[in-house]
Amino acid sequence: MLIASALGCSSVTPASPSASATPDDYPPASVASDGPSDSPTASLERGGPRDRPLVPRAPELTDAYRFISTPDFLNQDVADLTADGRRTFVDRRTGEVANSTNDEYDAALDHVLSEMASHDTDDVLVAGDLVEGRWGRDDSHTGVFGPVRTQAQRLRAWRRAAAVYYPAYRERFESHGLTTYTALGDHEIGDDPWRRGRDAWIDFKRRHVPVFKKIYADHMLSDADGKPRFTDRPPGPAHDTAYVERLDDDVLLVTIDVFERRGGDVHQSVDPQQLRWLEKVLRRARKDDVPWVMVQGHVPMTGKVRTRNSSHLVYEKGYRSDLWKAMVRGGVDVYLSGEVHDQTVRERDGIVQVSHGSLLYRGEASYVVGQATADELVLENHQFRGTIGFEDRLWTTSRLGAPGHISYPGASVVTGTLEAHRTASGGVEVDEAAGVLKPQR
Repeated sequence: MLIASALGCSSVTPASPSASATPDDYPPASVASDGPSDSPTASLERGGPRDRPLVPRAPELTDAYRFISTPDFLNQDVADLTADGRRTFVDRRTGEVANSTNDEYDAALDHVLSEMASHDTDDVLVAGDLVEGRWGRDDSHTGVFGPVRTQAQRLRAWRRAAAVYYPAYRERFESHGLTTYTALGDHEIGDDPWRRGRDAWIDFKRRHVPVFKKIYADHMLSDADGKPRFTDRPPGPAHDTAYVERLDDDVLLVTIDVFERRGGDVHQSVDPQQLRWLEKVLRRARKDDVPWVMVQGHVPMTGKVRTRNSSHLVYEKGYRSDLWKAMVRGGVDVYLSGEVHDQTVRERDGIVQVSHGSLLYRGEASYVVGQATADELVLENHQFRGTIGFEDRLWTTSRLGAPGHISYPGASVVTGTLEAHRTASGGVEVDEAAGVLKPQR
């Protein structure tokens, strides 16, 4: 038997840990609001991603650049803790070796990643939440990553966990010929909240956010020789975590860090130096007449999006923020975000905001396939319908969470499409859309 872990942006305990379950056993999705910046009449249907109806496939563009976007994949610590000569640890509560994967997870991941790789692309965008990241704790007192009694011990345990889970994440994609372009999510810095209080774990997280960011960048945004993969990066706090990359002649990707430590907490905002850098990047893109400029950051700009098992972080001030205004002025075409574990498109101020992603460990894995030419952009949401079982659990550093049994027996289905074109003025206009990618008003 494998012991429990806490995964995702909110912890949910099943009614019966011995019962097999599908994601329908979880609470329904929630819809929240970010206040007056959105129409109070806006509404979205409830229910999980697996329940959405199928729609016809999107058209195939000739000679298009293709990419995958899959935020919140995995949002879970998945790795073989017994590999590479590591010492094994036994959970005293179960008598079993503590491990963070099993044959079922390996098969499910291989199935999902193989399908992603089948779309004639090797570029995968991940707008945050690669891991569970609640490291520097050991709720089961198993000792896998060492003692966690003091702040120094917690940090050493964090580094040891990062050295296992990040390389395992990257290797899974690379073994399928896929290259990841990741953004920082809240789980890469310990998962919210970070507010001051008397909790030693929260205090540890808040104090070490800059260190966590550097550890993430060292593993996910560096080459094998330890040098940064991307040369165009901002000065200041986001120097290691934000970057720009020309993915193709027709597509520029700007990855931003939307987590700023200030005032004794972590805020969903970009720091001033990063904002100035972004403005320069966008001015240059306009001068170069880049057809499609995409920005990816972890949190959506509005709270009026479908959510599923998420604490539903939203960018501060949303559409009234300096970041949004800079993206509008700078001619951004698409803003890709994660966090919400479901799919919603919003079209505002000439920007198509795609909030998307779902959780593999809940049987709800999904991804978006993008196609881009100089004049056209097509998006297609692929949804898997897996099953899960709680007869036992995977081990991670925290105590509740992922089912030990998971199965993805079939191919994904298409639950949303969007077709857009570049206007004469250089903007984006949606022509056709269906399902979960149909823009919400």
